[in-house]
Amino acid sequence: RALFGSLERFTGILLEHYAGKLPAWLSPVQAVVMTNTDKQHRYAEQLLKALRRKGLRCETDLRNEKIGYKIREQTLARIPFLLIIGDAEENAARVTVRDRTGKCMGTLLLNEAADCIEMCCRPPEVRLD
Repeated sequence: RALFGSLERFTGILLEHYAGKLPAWLSPVQAVVMTNTDKQHRYAEQLLKALRRKGLRCETDLRNEKIGYKIREQTLARIPFLLIIGDAEENAARVTVRDRTGKCMGTLLLNEAADCIEMCCRPPEVRLD
């Protein structure tokens, strides 16, 4: 029982220290793929598969809500990366990437976006010297 209490306290300390904004490598959900309309659902699923092949923990937000609402909700959930898909992105095989601070990282090709997010989500190296 003491072991679980220690883990719970440690998790609480981590959440308090980072104010809920865990580093991307430690975050339970590292990226969320959001669609602008129902037309992009198939493209969003393709992107989700590409991200998962890179070993990322990601989800889709395919709800029939306004994109601003989805962005705000996922930002409040402290998701490190938001990937936004609209008609223009689907036609160009690209995705718009934003970080949790709201900074737009640009509209990237699918592979570029997956590589960039995967690089940002790598855990730090631990040296045992």
